[in-house]
Amino acid sequence: MTAMDTVIDPGRLFRGMTPRVTPKCCGSLAMDASVLVAGESGRVEAPSIVYLIEAEETILVDTGFGDPATMADRHPEFPCHRGDDQGLRALLDEEGYAPGDVDGVVFSHLDWDHCYNLDQFDDGTTFYVRREELAYAIAPYPMHADRYEAKSLGRTPPWLTLDLTPIEGETELCDGVVAFPTPGHTVGHGSVAVETDGETTVVAADAVPTFDNVSADGDAPARRGLAMSDVDWWESAVKILDRGDRILPGHEWDVVDAEPVGLATD
Repeated sequence: MTAMDTVIDPGRLFRGMTPRVTPKCCGSLAMDASVLVAGESGRVEAPSIVYLIEAEETILVDTGFGDPATMADRHPEFPCHRGDDQGLRALLDEEGYAPGDVDGVVFSHLDWDHCYNLDQFDDGTTFYVRREELAYAIAPYPMHADRYEAKSLGRTPPWLTLDLTPIEGETELCDGVVAFPTPGHTVGHGSVAVETDGETTVVAADAVPTFDNVSADGDAPARRGLAMSDVDWWESAVKILDRGDRILPGHEWDVVDAEPVGLATD
């Protein structure tokens, strides 16, 4: 499997089949290239991607960053950009849904750029997060406090007041949709496997942030991204590559119908 083999119809996978996985660009954020791929230099702008899974239940993986002006105040090293058509409500509307139609939201992890815009959902939506991730995010070590917007910094992370549903190990969310642990990028990072017609698509999120993290022959990951544990990251990436016939990274332009717009104005 090569990086190019992992993409089918960017912006829309499994057209005409069920379950179906649709990547949507919820804006973009600029960062040092080494955050995504170790050893890279310079600045890049990466998409903030949410994944809509249409199966027996309607499931959203991640919810993107918050208002760009607020993010500029809290995370000035990561300038955020969002077009009018890239808000979460607008993205769901493009696919024929309202936020209230979403049965479940799965947080791959609780970094700030993956878990905002939660006030748009109603009481009918279940919010899933890995138990290990939640336990650590509530009281992270100081070196990770900013990425979790920890209370130790005088902040209130957007998920703190939610009634979260902790999950452990392999968890079937509905028929053909399984959340599974992929730690490394964070202590409790998780990915989602979706089965259709005998094949498996893995929403890898930041366990495999871009196709550049994957080696050309597909036998093993090439270069990690930002990771709390290099060993856990490597083992998780290998697990994803072994499990998935198609891999959907967390910050890869090739899987969304959008282009970076922000670096020219920063």
